[in-house]
Amino acid sequence: MRLLFLLLSLWALSFAQDNPLRVFVSLTQSAQIEPDIYTVLLTISTEADKEVKALSLLGRVDRELSQLGLPYSGGTYWVDRKCFMGKNTQICEGFRAQALYQFRLKDVKEQDLIIQKLAQVEGISFTIHGTQWIVSANVQEAKKQELMFSLLDRATAFTTEISKKLKRECQIESITFDGPLLHLPKYVDAKSVSVSAPQPTKDLQTITVFMRLSLVCK
Repeated sequence: MRLLFLLLSLWALSFAQDNPLRVFVSLTQSAQIEPDIYTVLLTISTEADKEVKALSLLGRVDRELSQLGLPYSGGTYWVDRKCFMGKNTQICEGFRAQALYQFRLKDVKEQDLIIQKLAQVEGISFTIHGTQWIVSANVQEAKKQELMFSLLDRATAFTTEISKKLKRECQIESITFDGPLLHLPKYVDAKSVSVSAPQPTKDLQTITVFMRLSLVCK
C-alpha cells in the first residue's frame, strides 16, 4: 500500500512537471498626481489695408510676448486678402492676419501678464481658446516608474500566494506594462477676456498603470 501511494505521488509530481499550469493576471495601480503646467492657447488677429502692415503688427506682438520671458510654443501665422462676395463677383479689401501661441506656465497668475501686454497693442484682437492644467512628461514618467515598481511588488507577493493555494511552484514567465492612462478633469473654455482672467483650480489628476502577468506553475 505504501509503495502504491509513493508511486501515485511520484506520478502526480511528474504529471504536474510535464503539464505546467499557466495563470494570467491583470493588475492595475493608480495614484493622484498634481498638474504642474498651465496651458493657455491664444489666437492673435489683425486687419490692415496693406499686407506689410498686417505682418508688422504680428511682428510687434511677437516681440512683446517674447519680452515677457514666459515659455511658449507656436508663433505660426498666416496672412491673406480680406474678400467677400458682392453681386456675382468677389470683392477684396485689405488683408487679415492671425498668429497662434501656446503658453506653458508654472503659475496661473502669469496669464494676466500676457493679457495685459496684448491689451497695450493697438490694432489687434485676441482670443483665448481654452486653458487647462496638465501634467508634464517628466512628472508623468516619474510617477509611472513609481507605480510600475509597486506593481512588481504586488506581482511578487501574488506569485508567492498562488503557489501556496495551488500547491505548486509558480514563477513569473512574462510581464507587460501598459499606460500610463491619465484622467483629466474637465475645464470650461474661457469665453471672455479681462485684465484679471479667471484662475482654474489645480485639481488632482489620476494616473493609472496596467500590468499583464503570466505565471507558469509546475
